[in-house]
Amino acid sequence: MKGLVRIGAVIAALLALGGTAGAAFGHWETIRVLRNGFTFTVNGREVAADGFLLDDRAYVRLTDAAVAMGMTVTWDPATRTAAARPRSASIRLTAPVDPFRPVIDLTSLGVQADDVEAVGLETAGAPYVSRRFTLAWDELVIADDQAAAEGRPVLALNTEYVLKLFTRSGGMLRASFTTAGLPELTHAGERQIVLVPAMPERGFHWPYFLVLPSERHRAANEGHRRYLVVDINNTGPSNSAAETLARARAEVERGQQVSMRLAEELWAPLIMPAIPRPVITYRLGGEENTLFTHALDRDAATLHLKMQDPAAAAVLERQFRQAGFTVESLMHLDRQVVAMIEHAVAYLNQYGHGVEEQVFLVGFSASGTFTDRLAALHPHKVKALVSGATLDNMLLPLAEHGGERLIFPIGTADYEAITGRPFDLEAHNRVARLIYMGEEDPNNTLPFRDSYGDEERRIITKLWGEEILPRAEALTALYGEAGGQGIFILDRGIGHDYSDAMYQYLKVFLQANRDADAPVYPVPGDAEQLRFTIFPADRDGAAGAVTEE
Repeated sequence: MKGLVRIGAVIAALLALGGTAGAAFGHWETIRVLRNGFTFTVNGREVAADGFLLDDRAYVRLTDAAVAMGMTVTWDPATRTAAARPRSASIRLTAPVDPFRPVIDLTSLGVQADDVEAVGLETAGAPYVSRRFTLAWDELVIADDQAAAEGRPVLALNTEYVLKLFTRSGGMLRASFTTAGLPELTHAGERQIVLVPAMPERGFHWPYFLVLPSERHRAANEGHRRYLVVDINNTGPSNSAAETLARARAEVERGQQVSMRLAEELWAPLIMPAIPRPVITYRLGGEENTLFTHALDRDAATLHLKMQDPAAAAVLERQFRQAGFTVESLMHLDRQVVAMIEHAVAYLNQYGHGVEEQVFLVGFSASGTFTDRLAALHPHKVKALVSGATLDNMLLPLAEHGGERLIFPIGTADYEAITGRPFDLEAHNRVARLIYMGEEDPNNTLPFRDSYGDEERRIITKLWGEEILPRAEALTALYGEAGGQGIFILDRGIGHDYSDAMYQYLKVFLQANRDADAPVYPVPGDAEQLRFTIFPADRDGAAGAVTEE
């Protein structure tokens, strides 16, 4: 037992929050108390405090109790009044927060996870940002599972946020922070993959993967112009953007696509979008249509035109909504890819990668079809095109043939309606064009509803028949007759694939064109394997052909 002097009224630990205590003007008295003879806890946690027992009543200092409960105490000497109030403080985090995996270290805020009662998040124009918050040890994890699955950031990039932490004692801490932007693109030696989220404000509604090559082939390619390689994901039908993203990521991580092999060996960065291929079928004007986004089919390329008809727009909006998509998000896919290209080139060059404004389009099968059509619609963006398994369905630089209007994607009859500008054969021929397929390719797309509509199928069947190889040979000949230029190759003894000789020529072709100011068409060295036709233009502009049978 030890004697203490009690000055005025002793304040109990159970003082109401926000209350005040004024010292009574009493008299001096000597008392005997038990010092620290009890355990003081706040919210189940023991708190170290200097207290005592008097008449079986526990007393602690107001300051000790208030601090333990997240409050502050002030003392007014004039009125001899102590006031306890809920603590409200503001702090700013200096390091940017990762917008894809935002995690806040609570210890840096002077807060423990056990103290947190509730969490809020706000940003300019949005006083409440709906996200899932998880307390793990002394970290606060901010999550949005759907956004993460679809390749969207949990929080917006380069954006100011305020995190509000409410403590169990009634205090509030406001922590402001800024999210980071995209990562720096530095040469790290090994192959790198960066996910760039959808940026509708920049013209693309879907994310894309940007791949930086390893340094293994850098020495062999330095000193040459550097081009971005662009391929399109061919990840199959799915009404799930998250599933599409996962499939595209797996393709990119494997790195076995012809585009990815070439990009690595040419020390070229590559992008691959993660555009969904929803299962959407609709009927307009008595014709059944099925969307095939990964091939940029007629339904995808003319979607904006169909939406000008109110009746058609109502049908399309209903069918897209049932599949879980908006029409806007899948409209103008060609322009969306161009917007991705422009963003990727600027992003790369921001970190000194020195890539050209034009690109190498490289695709195979459905993605080969997309890239062929993209090159025709936007020739000014393309340095060279390598389109595989597409000789039987390539777009002809021709508007009419055999008494038929060659509508997109057969030819250019409605090119101006789709693009807003007339077809320009000269611009078309400024793209170095290589189109190839296996001579024994069995993959005939003509019968499939998602590849062609009834009218397209009728025109193709009437003019060139149903069999793959005769149609490929006829289209090749007609391409040259129409004034188109390029090299067209049948890979002998190969099905829906390509030989090593073909692959080596693809690399030679891109190497020859990267430093050239005009298209270059090297003659293949293995003529026994590669049956080729080259359509150059002579000085008089007449079409000529070099053919190796």
